[in-house]
Amino acid sequence: MVPQLSTSDRVSQPRIAPPTFLAYLLFLSALSLSLWSSGSFSQGTDFTLKIEPLTSIDKQFMTEQRQRVEQLANRLGRNLSGKEDRDIDTLQRIIDDRLIAADDTLSLQAMGVVLGDLLADRLSMQWVVYRDRRGRSRALRYRDTEVYLFPVTMISRRQEVDNNRRVRSIYDEAVTTTLPRIPGGKWLL
Repeated sequence: MVPQLSTSDRVSQPRIAPPTFLAYLLFLSALSLSLWSSGSFSQGTDFTLKIEPLTSIDKQFMTEQRQRVEQLANRLGRNLSGKEDRDIDTLQRIIDDRLIAADDTLSLQAMGVVLGDLLADRLSMQWVVYRDRRGRSRALRYRDTEVYLFPVTMISRRQEVDNNRRVRSIYDEAVTTTLPRIPGGKWLL
């Protein structure tokens, strides 16, 4: 038989308290943070660009956007005609007459849809859904090439920072920078 080392109550091992709720919470927080930063829950670097046709919801929304601009044009005694010079002038008058506030992003982007329609007609481009790491956008694409334009925000981003660049200038720059990228387009300049 082995003799007992101590019989005193005073000399004993310290008691370790059971973990508290706070300790569990800290452990779970640390675990979730490490998993999140390791990429287990985040999008990997292999996310690729996806180009898709417009959905029926996209088409309906864009139709409503065009109607919004049409109503603003009607307040000027005009309508949208699909004719480049006239519609660009109408868009500029809407801005000049301050029919849209600089912080009314939805209406400014509606003007971008109309501008995009004019660009699509001039450059033979089609509306598509452009999906990348940053999110989902409506864009113009030239056939099955990698030539894209994002006209929805061409006006709104400038107006929101008080950049009063003329709509004609925005349109012309989009055309002159895009045409050389389109197969055979440099001959159309």
